[in-house]
Amino acid sequence: MNSFFSYTVFRNTQTKLFKEKWQLSMWILIPVMMAGLFSLISGSDGNARPVGTLLVTDNDGSFLSQLFVGSFNQGPLAEMFILKAKTKEQAIKIMDKGEASVWLEIEKDFTQNFLDEKPTSIKLVKNPSQKILPQIAETMVGTLSDGGHYIQLLFSKELKQFKNLLTGKNISDADIALMTVQIKHTIDNLEDQLFPPQIKAEKQVVKTNKAPSKSFMLFMFPGIMFMALLFSSQGMAQDFWKDKTQGIISRLLSSPVGLNHYMIGKLSSSAIIFVFIAILLGGLGLILFNIEIKKIGVIILWLMLSGLALWSLMLFLSLLLPTEKSANLVTQGMVFPLMMLGGSFFPFDSMPKWMVVIGEKLPNGYLLQSFNSWFIKDQALSILLIPAITALTFIVLMFIINNSLFAKFARRR
Repeated sequence: MNSFFSYTVFRNTQTKLFKEKWQLSMWILIPVMMAGLFSLISGSDGNARPVGTLLVTDNDGSFLSQLFVGSFNQGPLAEMFILKAKTKEQAIKIMDKGEASVWLEIEKDFTQNFLDEKPTSIKLVKNPSQKILPQIAETMVGTLSDGGHYIQLLFSKELKQFKNLLTGKNISDADIALMTVQIKHTIDNLEDQLFPPQIKAEKQVVKTNKAPSKSFMLFMFPGIMFMALLFSSQGMAQDFWKDKTQGIISRLLSSPVGLNHYMIGKLSSSAIIFVFIAILLGGLGLILFNIEIKKIGVIILWLMLSGLALWSLMLFLSLLLPTEKSANLVTQGMVFPLMMLGGSFFPFDSMPKWMVVIGEKLPNGYLLQSFNSWFIKDQALSILLIPAITALTFIVLMFIINNSLFAKFARRR
């Protein structure tokens, strides 16, 4: 009879929760959406893309100078630099204020000097307070300069034929045909020197024990799962106050074992919900990260165990506080600090050391870090043994404590 009562509590809790699909959906969708936002901000590899301002003073205004500047507006560089055309005076003021990463100034007659094989200069001014973007710009300018030098060596005569074209003057069809033939002859001469190649490259595959690289989002995935556990454990702990408000718990006082079996029913229901969340998120991991199917069983068991530990903590606080409003505020207020310090927002490896020291001592941080040792760092499954025993001990102790608090909670008016 008593076990039937626990089953009734279990069944009613499940039915009520699955009828309120929006609540269960939010426990899963919010972590997934937050992870998606982090991915958009940081990129697929997790490294935030630096973005800076590149000031350009083009004193030449020719086709070649525009082509030079346009190279910063192509490919990955286009995502790093915002190009702004400025006069020399404007650029100096902006750089003095430190409001730009790089200032690029192209001298007058840049194209003419290039075609005539005369020395020409490109002025590059870097913001000393920045490291990455100015270095990227300097490397790019150096690469383009070297490329221009080799073009001069190989096609010096042909470049003179392009003089009118590059300086914007009209050029006849006959001149274009002549230039095309000259370029073809130059390339043919180069082929005689370069082919067959004097150096033969052979591809050799060297087997190493180096593990394949893992994406940033894979490192974030365990944190996403624990984020869902925190939301769901807080929500299910608050369900006790809902039952109290509806008068369900007060009626249990008439039965000597009613309170105890009510707790068992709630514990069982919570375990099934955590399994359900683990299956959904585990399936998502299979699709997105190609997680090995044999790992899914361990993931489900670990998330159920971790979820019950977090639920026990949230329930302890809910039962301890005097009103439903205070319990809701305190437990909701704890969720985000626990996520921030416990490794759900950012992987522990990317967090400051002082945060890691604190986070590893929190229940969710300890269980997440232990899980990462197996899931991310590929350590033996036995690494989870001691944390699992610790979690089980914590759940049993908290059940005893919460059972005692629940009797007082039921009698409280």
